[in-house]
Amino acid sequence: MAFSDNVWWTRKARIQAEKRLLSNAFQSQILLLWYSFSGVASAIYYLNLGEISSNPELNGIAWVVFSVLVLCISGFINGLSFKERAGLIKECYETLNGLYHKSKDVNANLLQLNSEYDQILGVCENHTDRDYYLALCIEHVTKPGKIDARTGCKAGLDRCPTWYHWSSLTYWYGRRGLMLATLYFLPVLIFTALEYLK
Repeated sequence: MAFSDNVWWTRKARIQAEKRLLSNAFQSQILLLWYSFSGVASAIYYLNLGEISSNPELNGIAWVVFSVLVLCISGFINGLSFKERAGLIKECYETLNGLYHKSKDVNANLLQLNSEYDQILGVCENHTDRDYYLALCIEHVTKPGKIDARTGCKAGLDRCPTWYHWSSLTYWYGRRGLMLATLYFLPVLIFTALEYLK
């Protein structure tokens, strides 16, 4: 395994890490918008039906708790700084691209390049295993050419995904989808539960 291959795969994994963080930033903003809208809509609904409702105190308390939850979540999401972290990772993989081209030179000083590589990696957080697995699978699927029967890899790649990589990604995407669906349906579930308890 050549040093240039390590740099190349690290760069690919960092690209996936940036995409993950930007996706998290987008989903969190949509969720906050949805939760804010749900809180306001429920307040208006129960303001008009407060005299008709058999248990207006419960409805009011539940939606006040929900509003406090939205406030806490917004503070928590701001603390995660998804976009700033994604920006640092982007700078890292752009710098790694230059290092990759330097490492392809046969006269390159590998000790110096390795030191530079370590410095670049120290600028931002590391990518997750999931980012690396995703980069591995994407490169395997999108690389043109046939799979070498001896190595199991496509030409130009020094490694390829195994069933563990594919199953880990399937599990992660399933878990993420379930979590997002639960978060998006939470206001609807609260509203339905309160209406059922009347």
